[in-house]
Amino acid sequence: MTRGEVLTWLDARRPAPPAALRAHLEAAVTDAAEALPDHLAALGRALLARVAATPAGGRELALDLLAADAFVTYAFEAQAEADAARLAPLAERVAQGGAAA
Repeated sequence: MTRGEVLTWLDARRPAPPAALRAHLEAAVTDAAEALPDHLAALGRALLARVAATPAGGRELALDLLAADAFVTYAFEAQAEADAARLAPLAERVAQGGAAA
């Protein structure tokens, strides 16, 4: 998916995230060869890894943590829209930190 396609998909989500979180989400979105659910999950995992790599971090990591949660939540929403039968495999990949199967 292109960055533009991901941003268009995010724009359609309701309720819309607060402006500061939306800007943080937009800044993290990249182009990817992965399907939307896996790409969103990967973005969430990357942000969570950044938070985990800064154990002494404080409030400055709050938007990273919120964005990580939002991306993983959106990954499940995108998967449910595409094929709800594939939710369990997505959950396994997210839990294991793996890529698409």
